Amino acid sequence: MDQQRSSLCVSLHNVEFAKDYHYFITVQLNVDGEKKRTDVSAQVAAPVFAASTFIIPLSNFKLDINDYLHFEAYVVTDREQGRGPDLDNQGQARLLGECILKLGDFTGPLTDISGTGVRQHLKFVRRNDKQVTVGRFIVNLKLVGEQIIPINDEKPLESDEIFQPLPASDPFMSFTWRLRVDIRACMDMPLHRDSHSGLPRGFVKLGWSQYDNQPPSEHHMHLTKIRDQNRHPIWNQQFLIPNPQTVTTLDGYLYLSLVDDIGQREIESVYFPISQMRPFQPMNFELQFKYAEYEARPRLYMSITLEMADKQKFLDELIDIIVKMVHYDPLPYASRTNLIMTLNQTKIKEVPYSVIDLKGAPTLAQALSNAQSDVFISSIMKIPPHKADKVYNAVAVFTLPKSQLESGIAFYLATRDDTIQSMHSMPNGIVGYSEIIDDWLRKLYYSKEKKQAFFPITWSDESKQRPLFMNSRCQVELTCMEAGDNPAISRVSSSKKSTRQVPRTPDMKALAENVSGADRSKWDILSKELSQKQEMIHRLMKEVDDKTESLKITGTEIVDLRRQVKLLQSENSILRKRLAHEESLEIQSIITKEIAVMSMEELRQKIIKVAQAYRNERVRNEEFEKALKTAQKDIASARQLEVELESLQRVHQENAKKMLVMQQEIQKVGVYKEAVKKQETVISKLEKLMETSLKDAQKARQAQLEVEQLKSENLNLQKQLKGIVYGEDIGELERYKQECQRLEKIVANMKEELRNKRPVSNSGADWEQDKMELEVKLHKANARIEALQDEMTYNAKNYAKEIAQLKLIIAEKQALLDSLTMGGQ
Repeated sequence: MDQQRSSLCVSLHNVEFAKDYHYFITVQLNVDGEKKRTDVSAQVAAPVFAASTFIIPLSNFKLDINDYLHFEAYVVTDREQGRGPDLDNQGQARLLGECILKLGDFTGPLTDISGTGVRQHLKFVRRNDKQVTVGRFIVNLKLVGEQIIPINDEKPLESDEIFQPLPASDPFMSFTWRLRVDIRACMDMPLHRDSHSGLPRGFVKLGWSQYDNQPPSEHHMHLTKIRDQNRHPIWNQQFLIPNPQTVTTLDGYLYLSLVDDIGQREIESVYFPISQMRPFQPMNFELQFKYAEYEARPRLYMSITLEMADKQKFLDELIDIIVKMVHYDPLPYASRTNLIMTLNQTKIKEVPYSVIDLKGAPTLAQALSNAQSDVFISSIMKIPPHKADKVYNAVAVFTLPKSQLESGIAFYLATRDDTIQSMHSMPNGIVGYSEIIDDWLRKLYYSKEKKQAFFPITWSDESKQRPLFMNSRCQVELTCMEAGDNPAISRVSSSKKSTRQVPRTPDMKALAENVSGADRSKWDILSKELSQKQEMIHRLMKEVDDKTESLKITGTEIVDLRRQVKLLQSENSILRKRLAHEESLEIQSIITKEIAVMSMEELRQKIIKVAQAYRNERVRNEEFEKALKTAQKDIASARQLEVELESLQRVHQENAKKMLVMQQEIQKVGVYKEAVKKQETVISKLEKLMETSLKDAQKARQAQLEVEQLKSENLNLQKQLKGIVYGEDIGELERYKQECQRLEKIVANMKEELRNKRPVSNSGADWEQDKMELEVKLHKANARIEALQDEMTYNAKNYAKEIAQLKLIIAEKQALLDSLTMGGQ
């Protein structure tokens, strides 16, 4: 088995770097292995290489536990732009980083006959003072036999197995409804024990059934191709299932069964109710079966589209959007694509597959209604696409009602993107899109001459696969016509018309004989010109056919020559490897011959010398080991001391911070003392203020009492004045006036005496005392007189106001009385 699996297949994926430059990667097995490299990428940070898969022969034709792979990443600087992709030697290459992968850790998975290989996420590292990661990539490893690698551009076997022709519909057969079913792929088909490999031979059966849980008859079944020994088959087949002639309503079920051909074992079957499907709303889903014998349940990827039409108006109501070709210039570095058509301006970033879990879904009808969308997915196409539809000679056909020509139709191009998580190996990421093309489709449909239109595809900036397509221009060649407008039929009818025109030429000549001379000459000239043009057309058509045949032949010859060149190159490399292996064997045989020629004494001396050298080397190695151990101990102690020093430094820093805080607090003590002194003075002042305010409060209380007494006296005086005003105590008032006059006289006399300075009494002491008493009495009398006068003026004002008010009241009453007396008379 090791002789059969004597080479290692290495493939690189998802390479990422930090900046946009030109890169290439080399890979080498061990030190003496042949170094292989990729092509130089475009100026991007996530390069995609065309040559990213390598077949590396193993030393001694088997995997050794000491083998390793050495990956190196180079950056190309000063590279000339616009010189084409073949100038790989332009610019200067500089080593960016490297990676070493030891194969001894993966000996078991690589040598496992039923394994799928090894997948590892690795990093490119630049080793200077420190290890710096400069890039990342994914590598897939697998042991393979020493075989010739097929050409990537031409894959006839894959074309026969995966790319299938589309089903041809009979345009003259009317139908009420039909199902367009795409069986795409299956993942994790269960293994079996009936064969040595244990791999299944899977295929799918489908057909229309009238009842649930009742499969249709065998001659009404549609079968996919059998994929031999494959747990993850890709069928990529489309089927058209029309309604039976006796059933015109949406009735019955779509029967689908996943079968293993070994032992005709049916893994599981499903019945889809047709009544729950809406017309022209595709259902793209991942069907998870209930099969629970293994942990991995089978998953089937498929699409179902219900197409409806009236029996009489079918050819007038349905249209076909025909994709003639998807043109690339130049061809991108990709192998498989999907063309997707969306309605109602639907925008997508991935290929949408709804999940229908037969084990967990509540009902299949509800799951189908949730899976309906506006996304039409074509079959898987290669690059360049092959024309799978033989009726229109096109790569894809989408059928729609005429009313949906104005529903916001756009196209998307999908390819395989490993950065998107998906369980299948089909295209899963959107790499390009077109604008909405409703106007162009209407023009194509209503035009008299059925022409084609070319729509450009814009590459998406969000796609990780954009570097594969960015250097290519892509255009979709489209046309639109009524469903059933078969070009083959039109060619047949035109050929019939041309054959019917041949026998009419004698009649035309007979008519020409009956025409007059002038008209006859014109007729002869026109007929000759017509015959000459027909002959020229036939010659040109024949030359074109001959040239197309010669181009086809030369194309096949070129392809065969390329294939032969590739085969010769691969055989040449294999022969070189074998030659190198034989040369190494010859060198070993030469060494054995030298030993055989030597005598026993020479051989003994040589062995002694080798033993001495080995002993010296061993002693030297032991000394080196001791020195290394002591160095390691010193390094460990130094690291421990460094850790202790760091901890002490941290403690010292914390203590210094605390000391700084304490010093700041101590500096604030003087400020605190001054503040306390100021507060003490303020407190003493406040205490004095409180004492003065207390005394003032006591004085205010006494003054308030005096005010209250004055108020009471004032009230009494007011009462007395009111009594005086209203005629009471008039005598007392006169008495007060007389007293006031008497006091005024006394005051006047005293003023005269003071003016004349003539004392009244003889004794000076009595005079002074009398003077003081008289002055006090005078002051009191003046004050009393002023108070009485003020009260009298104030009362007079008030009394005047009250008298005026009373006079007004009396006048009103008097007027009322006068009016009453006048009315009584």
